[in-house]
Amino acid sequence: MADLATAVTVLDACGRAGVPSLLLSKPGMGKSSVVRALAAAEQVPCKTVLGSLREPADFAGLPVVTADGVKLEAPTWARELHAAGCGYVFLDELTTSAPTVQAAMLAVALDRVVGDLALPDRVRIVAGANPPDSAAGGYELEPPLANRFCHVMFAPSVDDWLDGMTAGWVSPPASRAVSTDLQRQAAARGAVIGFVRSRPDLLDAFPVSVAQRGGAWPSRRTWAMVAGVLPYLRDSDTAAVHAVVLGLVGEGAGVEFLSWRQMMDLPDPVSVIEDPTCVDWSSRPDRVWAVLAGVTAWAASRGTVEAWRSAWGPLVAAAEAGAPDVAGAAARTLAQTRPAKASVPAAARRFAPMLVAAGLTKDAA
Repeated sequence: MADLATAVTVLDACGRAGVPSLLLSKPGMGKSSVVRALAAAEQVPCKTVLGSLREPADFAGLPVVTADGVKLEAPTWARELHAAGCGYVFLDELTTSAPTVQAAMLAVALDRVVGDLALPDRVRIVAGANPPDSAAGGYELEPPLANRFCHVMFAPSVDDWLDGMTAGWVSPPASRAVSTDLQRQAAARGAVIGFVRSRPDLLDAFPVSVAQRGGAWPSRRTWAMVAGVLPYLRDSDTAAVHAVVLGLVGEGAGVEFLSWRQMMDLPDPVSVIEDPTCVDWSSRPDRVWAVLAGVTAWAASRGTVEAWRSAWGPLVAAAEAGAPDVAGAAARTLAQTRPAKASVPAAARRFAPMLVAAGLTKDAA
């Protein structure tokens, strides 16, 4: 369960990463007030849309015949957010939305597309819901829609309520989310890649239980979301990190990933590139996978010749220290991201078969 400060932090981190979030709590916990207060604090518009009062066309667009053909016209709330260039879409009472309406929300939730109108990147998608057993005329969330959200179990403390009563519910606590950079993004991506390589059965684990399908569960999409949101959180912010991971891939896979990540104690990619000897390359293969995946992701994100060439150093060190298979797989990935006119370092010739397959034969010679 996330208290108010943690919920605000998770909503902020998800918003920065472009990941939709879903506040879940019993009735009367103040979900709507939190979202409206965040919008007011940021001085951006907040449009509340109740699916129980809407038709599918309110999300998929209303067909309108024009001189150029049929256009799917977006409703007023979407056009106003588009004009503002930022703000919040608050899909309130989500579990009262009929399955047909939920289906129409799919593109809105993940792609911020309403009809033929694409909302700006600075428009954040947040939903609120009570569990189906306490919602008025409630429905379970359909699996495709549930898998598009970070599910945040919201339980404000007594102190949170007292502070809100005192301040008038207009001053949400400060977010603990942080700015990110390519290094943090690469490290998070490497951790997810390393874990999934060690537990490929958890890449796609569609729940057997109907009730669980309406919650958080691991899929290719939600693992990518984990890698996208974690860079906006401090590693030391345990409450927010746990809320994000469990809210995206579910408790089973999430707890296992968090335990694995803590045990691996992964270094940041730039430190590894600067000094490959800082890693024990003879350690667990899944740790080596994660480290090299982070290095490769950093080089690919930078996109420069210098970064690409420097990333070969850790791969060579890993191969020479007894992890040639892992290093070879990383070499294939790194070779595919070569910038134009980048030559392969001489030390990387040991990966000649991979370089030949990637079309880098002349550079490897």
